[in-house]
Amino acid sequence: MRIKRIDLVFIIVLIVIGIYSAISLIFPNSFNLIISSYEVVLSFSLIVGYPGAFLISLIGNATILFPFPYIGVPFILGGLRDTISGNFVYDPWLIGILAGIGATIGEMTGYILGYAGGCLLDQEQVSGFKKYALDHPKITPILIWFFALTPIPDDVLLVPLGASRYHWMKVLIPQLLGKVMFLIAVSWAGRFGLDWIGDIILSADPLSLVSRITEIAVIVLVVVAVYIMVRVDWTSE
Repeated sequence: MRIKRIDLVFIIVLIVIGIYSAISLIFPNSFNLIISSYEVVLSFSLIVGYPGAFLISLIGNATILFPFPYIGVPFILGGLRDTISGNFVYDPWLIGILAGIGATIGEMTGYILGYAGGCLLDQEQVSGFKKYALDHPKITPILIWFFALTPIPDDVLLVPLGASRYHWMKVLIPQLLGKVMFLIAVSWAGRFGLDWIGDIILSADPLSLVSRITEIAVIVLVVVAVYIMVRVDWTSE
């Protein structure tokens, strides 16, 4: 039985994840590039404020298939108080809008990856997904918006949309609406909830064994979901 190109790519990705997982579980307290980068950008965001919300959301959503806890920044900035006056420092509406724009730009890297990597996929799968999207013009934008509105990794949908050459503007607009709405909600949640759950967020150990297992599980789930979305026969009834 002939192995399809997407199956071969999937196997290679799983092998890479397996190697990374083994290193992470054997040395759970070893250096973690993702977490270390996040801590640097978080510190930067707390200093520069609004531009930081935009920047870390862009970076956090540009890390294709890898979890990057960017949501913590608009949450923290939304509820951050001045240490002297006790007044809130930032406007949750503006934080959410800027973070949403940054997140949308970052997420489009998944679309670009799918667009550029379409040659690695079997054309019958790509054509099938494109046909399904074109045959359901009302459902596809709603799905894009829904994924953007939730913490569900958007790469699950954007990679196959890019591979099928689905028009980028039809991806960008619902993405932007969903991300802005989602991150405004996150920022307002920080306004009301940072005082009582902020200590939990700041005291969490990202290098603990539990954190590493959670990180690996999220990566595997996203990779499997993307594989299923691309591999399924969208032309079948």
